[in-house]
Amino acid sequence: MKEHNDPYRLIRYVALGAAEGIIAGWVILLIMKHLDIAQIGTLIANSQHGALAFFMMLFFFGITFGMVGLAWRIMVLLPDEED
Repeated sequence: MKEHNDPYRLIRYVALGAAEGIIAGWVILLIMKHLDIAQIGTLIANSQHGALAFFMMLFFFGITFGMVGLAWRIMVLLPDEED
């Protein structure tokens, strides 16, 4: 009952969904790099700017999967409001 009076509960809910998505995206990228899926690991290892490419991929995977995690939480997992 007390959490309905918390003005920041929805902000925390959204932030948690985005954080879960970002972590999932990073894990998927690391798996793809480690298993060399689509030759991502080879491309990064053989590139002159491999570290930069990897950090850019971390950034964009984080954005993409963060938005997916956020959308999933809002559309599917949002608890019913009973006021």
